[in-house]
Amino acid sequence: MSATLHYFDGRGKAEIVRLTMVAANVPFSQELIREKKQFEDLKAQGKLLFGQLPLVEYEGQLLVQSGSTARYFASKGNMLGSSEEEKLKIDILFEGTRDFNGAFMSYGFIGFKEVLDKAKTTAVPKYLPVYNSVLSKNGSNGYLVGSKLSLADIGLLEVVLTIEELLGEEELKPYPEIQNFLKTMRSNESISKYLNSDKRPRKNDEKYVNEVKSVLY
Repeated sequence: MSATLHYFDGRGKAEIVRLTMVAANVPFSQELIREKKQFEDLKAQGKLLFGQLPLVEYEGQLLVQSGSTARYFASKGNMLGSSEEEKLKIDILFEGTRDFNGAFMSYGFIGFKEVLDKAKTTAVPKYLPVYNSVLSKNGSNGYLVGSKLSLADIGLLEVVLTIEELLGEEELKPYPEIQNFLKTMRSNESISKYLNSDKRPRKNDEKYVNEVKSVLY
């Protein structure tokens, strides 16, 4: 059954959900929220539990909160680990990627260069060495936990792609395990197809920022 994602015409907090659905081979369509009325209608219909996006409608369920939604679809794709130990590792590493990715989430909303300058001097040197080390200790096989794709990998993929696009691939050169990880992720047919499709939103720009603000404020 196909899912329907309701979100703005950008990556934002919905990108981790998109990537997870793609990896889990869950087909989805997108209802782009461009006008305030669309947002208010969803709230009036009682579809937004906390009055926030993204929302995914799937099999009669109203899924909100991006982390919970990503975990739900990760479970559909058997990406949460095969033992209690793996499940814990995956969850810890995934949560770390959420903190890491948060350094870029405000890109465009509180400036473009300002956000990148801060992320480059704080988040990047804090998190990339950690994940590079975890990948090495896991056998340099291109995965963070075990020998197959997990939600932790999807979370790291999101932020590494952001770094590559916004800061440049030279930021990844000191981290060979991260580079190998990125190659492994791109070798996944479903992920590669999505990354090269029109279904993946563009990076934040002035148009997107203004559109989001016009809907929310």
